[in-house]
Amino acid sequence: MGTLGALGLELVQMDTPPTTAYLQIYTEKRCEANCQFCAQARGSSADISHIARGMYVPADLETVVMRLKMAYERGYLARACIQTALYDTWWEDTVYLTGRIRRESRIPISLSVFPLNAERFEELKKIGVDELVIPLDACTPQLFERIKGKSAGGPYSWERHVDGLKRASRIFGKVGTHLMLGLGESDEDAVRIISELHKNNVNIALFSYTYISGSQGNFGEKTKDSAIKHYRTVQLARHLILEGLAVFSDMRFENGFLVDFGVKYDVILEAIENGEAFRTSGCPDCNRPMANETFSKIYNFPKKPDDEEIMSIKKDLGLGIPQS
Repeated sequence: MGTLGALGLELVQMDTPPTTAYLQIYTEKRCEANCQFCAQARGSSADISHIARGMYVPADLETVVMRLKMAYERGYLARACIQTALYDTWWEDTVYLTGRIRRESRIPISLSVFPLNAERFEELKKIGVDELVIPLDACTPQLFERIKGKSAGGPYSWERHVDGLKRASRIFGKVGTHLMLGLGESDEDAVRIISELHKNNVNIALFSYTYISGSQGNFGEKTKDSAIKHYRTVQLARHLILEGLAVFSDMRFENGFLVDFGVKYDVILEAIENGEAFRTSGCPDCNRPMANETFSKIYNFPKKPDDEEIMSIKKDLGLGIPQS
């Protein structure tokens, strides 16, 4: 809906408009995969127009492509992001949409997809995809198996996804993934995989798990307060690792909880007050406003947090920020 607003196709009141156009190829078929958190999944009874909290409203392709060209040229949008689903003609549709956008505009294009062979990765790069994302979603092989893999009735495996990330990175020079927090992982699980992926030149975008009525999973075992503290802790640890300010091996965990970031307190405080750690992570120019959020709790800030929001972040993190 925010994308349609930015394209001038819907009247949408927005405090912060999206800086990326979020696109999903329309099909009445459900995805052949069966990811337990997803409204699009084969076994889901959720409204198929949703992905997390985002509503994807069908719109005319040619109109969208032309408006996308104008929005990019006028500086309203800086990127287009295409989300794929697994169905019989997904490849042909994805190639067509990507090529159609590229014929009209030089807007950078991101594509979120499952592991493919090298020839298809090469073709995607050739037709204009500049940022490729292969979502892991889960932070451990065990969670992946239960939520996206064979135990969930899905076609995916942790090993193929990790291999796909490595192969795509060799072709694109860089590759991204998504990690969804709130599926049952610990602080330690999340920070460990972030560190490992970062060493392999993988950009990690964080999402918060959002339950959609009718989807197959409800992983909200944590209380609201512990869930946001977990999310903020992982956001901060990710920022420290990616900025070269901390390393996983220096961090200390107790029963899975991060109790020491392995750096001095003033480094942590500066990172918190800077606010960048808590902004939306992902491809360049991606701010995903309200994708996982409600107005009462913002997980990923679409713009720099203000002073009041920084105070709220400190409260979310609690008083246990260690001094090293």
